[in-house]
Amino acid sequence: MFVKTASFRLDRRSIYLQYAHMHPDSAQKQNGLLIRAFHYFCWVNVFVSFACFGESKEWPFYPPQAVEPPQVQSSDRVQNGVDAFLLAKLEDQELSYSPKAPRETLIRRLYFDLIGLPPSPDKIESFVNNGDPDAYKALVDSLLDDPRHGERWAKFWLDLARYADTAGYEGDPDLPHAWRYRDYVIDSINRDKPYDQFIKEQIAGDEFNAVMGAGELPQPKPEHMVAMTFLRLAPFTEPRGDETRHEMLSEMTSTVGSVFLGLTVGCAKCHDHKYDRIPTRDFYRMKAFFNTVQLMPPERGDAFQIGGSLPAAFYRKGESEWAEAKRKEIRSDTERFEALKTRLELRASAQKEQDEKVSEDSDDDFDFESWILASTNRSITAEERLQYVRLKHKKDFAGQQLKRLAPQSMSLRHSFGPPYEPGVPVSRVMIRGEYDSPGEVVQAGFPSCITGHQKPAEIRLDPFKRWPTRSRRMTLANWIASDKNPMTARVIVNRLWMHHFGRGLVETPSDFGALSGGVSHQRLLDWLALKLVKENWSLKAIHRLIVHSSAYQQSSTQFTSRCLELDPDNRLLGRFSRRRLEAEAIRDSILHVSGRLNPEMYGLPIFPALPDGIEDSVKYSRSKWATTYGAESRKRSIYIYQQRTLTMPFMQNFDSLVCEDTVPKRQLSVTPLQALAMYNGILVNEESEHFARRIAKEGKSDPEARVVMAYQLALGRLPDDQELGSLIGFANSIEGLTRMTRILFNTSEFIYVD
Repeated sequence: MFVKTASFRLDRRSIYLQYAHMHPDSAQKQNGLLIRAFHYFCWVNVFVSFACFGESKEWPFYPPQAVEPPQVQSSDRVQNGVDAFLLAKLEDQELSYSPKAPRETLIRRLYFDLIGLPPSPDKIESFVNNGDPDAYKALVDSLLDDPRHGERWAKFWLDLARYADTAGYEGDPDLPHAWRYRDYVIDSINRDKPYDQFIKEQIAGDEFNAVMGAGELPQPKPEHMVAMTFLRLAPFTEPRGDETRHEMLSEMTSTVGSVFLGLTVGCAKCHDHKYDRIPTRDFYRMKAFFNTVQLMPPERGDAFQIGGSLPAAFYRKGESEWAEAKRKEIRSDTERFEALKTRLELRASAQKEQDEKVSEDSDDDFDFESWILASTNRSITAEERLQYVRLKHKKDFAGQQLKRLAPQSMSLRHSFGPPYEPGVPVSRVMIRGEYDSPGEVVQAGFPSCITGHQKPAEIRLDPFKRWPTRSRRMTLANWIASDKNPMTARVIVNRLWMHHFGRGLVETPSDFGALSGGVSHQRLLDWLALKLVKENWSLKAIHRLIVHSSAYQQSSTQFTSRCLELDPDNRLLGRFSRRRLEAEAIRDSILHVSGRLNPEMYGLPIFPALPDGIEDSVKYSRSKWATTYGAESRKRSIYIYQQRTLTMPFMQNFDSLVCEDTVPKRQLSVTPLQALAMYNGILVNEESEHFARRIAKEGKSDPEARVVMAYQLALGRLPDDQELGSLIGFANSIEGLTRMTRILFNTSEFIYVD
């Protein structure tokens, strides 16, 4: 009988050191032998691990265990199982929860967590004064049903999906249909699409319909075609044949492994994983699920050759009509520009003739554009000049915008196979990860660290085997999305927990392996994972469970010194951790408080004005930044064009970078540039004045009432006596109010949530 894995684990470094200590000369002279010996011991370890896997599966590869929440002393603080598990660990350290947060704090916390915007003063007042014991529950339900919930939480998923509107690299070409994936994610979250369905659509949306007869292939749903944009969102450079295809499929494999399984399978592309039981062979077995992927050829004239699109009709209610109206608007703007240009050209011609009569020297190099833009030119009004500039800008980008409105998706499909297209290629281990160094042949299969074996996956083909290339990705998707998979549910509930509490129960949300540091509350995570499956994979059910817990409702400011002494990092969650807002929530809140946030959902990317014309200074490429003016530019931040070579400076200052790789967790910084952006930046200066005018218009003429209103809108509370006394002198004029609102925008309280 084999020994258990735990007692047989061998460490690479210890093997070498022991051998070197016994044979110092050999350690220097026979390095090659050492390496071979080392690999031998590693593979013996793997073999023994596999042989006894059923007996000793370790975290996190065993199925989540059903467990009853424990009994605790502070039973009055238990709202649900979350509290029972957390309090049990706290009470082991003779600790307990901190007091419940004030209702003003709770409503602001909930609003930012669930929809990413601050509550209005009337909503705060209504909640604070509501004596109904179900008031909190009703508030949670209303926010989860709010369409803005999808806009808030979609951004976290787009970070994982490495979403961008351009392909990156030197030319950074536009991806005209990527925005439809962003809208797909928002819509899926708002509809509370079961997470297992969400997985399958993104990996294998074209393989949902079973083929049981000899007829032609069924057409996938347009929504499913858009969903598979997930697989194509990695940076992409000009193709280099087999090398590029190898890198593309390898990236798909790595991303699917880390996003859905929480495993860094990509580390095994070139060598056996150094820390986890993922041999190189397993990477290529998993990659084999993608080896029949077919991209459409690029359009004629596409110098970057990033691959074409596939038809996908607009599928949401009213979306097709919206797209047609947008096309008409773009064409109308072009016609308006041409008409305005003709009028101004006639006026310019007359002006030139008049100037030539006055001057003996004729100006043969008359510049029409310069004539229009010259501030000293009184032949046209300031309004005409502004209209000309904006309409010309729209006309210059009209072609690109119309292309975005085509009913297409940045998707892919499986090869149709012989005799039409290539069949199922032979999958091999690529030695050292090199595309041109093939090794042993492998068949599609799941990671053996989870299954405990390296048997090929059973791929269900159609009865007539007309489509041998089909169903590979669906086989993988079904296995990932199965309630029998020990990783999938754990990984996603850990992600939700992280965004609510600031850190996950596993602190590295895309890596549950040896370097994760382990799990702080293992039984709780298993309990949540099983809850997700029991609730038909409803993510909103897990949100509801978390925010209803007493743990979530704790104060972040009132806690004992013992709590801080024994648990300084708050791993035991004996208090709520104060958290800074992300860049998107900061920008959206500024616009929301000033009264100018555009609530329109979905649609084409927006291009807010950038400082100092930096959109025209990006190297290697004609500017793609089609600056948007007016209300359209003030939509929520999730709609901002994501250009890989150009991040909007305000967003970049607050750590929102356009994704190159999957981003499981934002790195938050505190820098002087953030303070400068909040005090001297274009956005804050402009919105401070509009905030001031809102107060003057909607508030009372009484200076004290104006200060109170400003505090309620910006910070969700009343000012104290000292604050009121300090700012009341600013409330007599628009200029003074503007200075006061800028001060409020620059408080730490505005960008932190208690």
